Amino acid sequence: MPELWTPLIIGSVAIGVAIYGFSKTAMPVAGMVGSALLAAALGPTIASGFVVPLLILGDLFALKLYRQHADWKLIRRLIPGVLGGFVITAVMFVYLPTSVLTRTLGVLLLVTAALEAWRIRNEHTLDDLSDTPHTEMTSKAGIAFFGTLTGVTTMAANAGGAAMTLYLVKMRVPILTFMGTSTWFFFILNVIKVPFVVVLGLLTWDSLVVSAYFLPALVAGTFIGRWAIKRMNKRTFVWVGLALSSVGALWLIVHG
Repeated sequence: MPELWTPLIIGSVAIGVAIYGFSKTAMPVAGMVGSALLAAALGPTIASGFVVPLLILGDLFALKLYRQHADWKLIRRLIPGVLGGFVITAVMFVYLPTSVLTRTLGVLLLVTAALEAWRIRNEHTLDDLSDTPHTEMTSKAGIAFFGTLTGVTTMAANAGGAAMTLYLVKMRVPILTFMGTSTWFFFILNVIKVPFVVVLGLLTWDSLVVSAYFLPALVAGTFIGRWAIKRMNKRTFVWVGLALSSVGALWLIVHG
């Protein structure tokens, strides 16, 4: 934790936590913006432990709203690729500098987002962006790719929200299914993270106390997200998700 909590640090952390809250109830990929703010304010290592309890609380808020809308078939299809992504990340950490790995992931996310945006604009635009479900991606190779990308980005850069967003956009799911599926997926991942961040000393009693001070910002963000998603149609939801995925990818490319 910082030795001196300046107004700038407090404000940056509060905004970052509020964005996390917003991401839990409205737009999962927005969490990448919160990650960037917290990493800049606290440092990437400290931020990764500090934010875990807040993420889990945000997940609980989101589960109250969306838990019944999850498509577990989509989650089960993703799990093998995610586990493979964890293994690949561990290997790449041995042989590649972190900056090279994160920039490579940024390029993959950016290219994937750009291709999906191009497809929507040039193919079945009206059908895919209506509020009813349509033909999903069935390619096993494509599903494995998105699972692996989600696993690697989650482990290497806390950027799994972007890969998960691209996966669910490709699966052509309605907004509520999108939120329910992503909420359960990241709740499970965040709970799994707890023993690891505790063992690494990134989550301590002191960090829990500090996290509690920012709980009002998290709650405010969840309410803003709930207000916003009620006013979004599928078209807006998809385009905002693709735009934020691209912004997150660019951030990984620039900052490494």
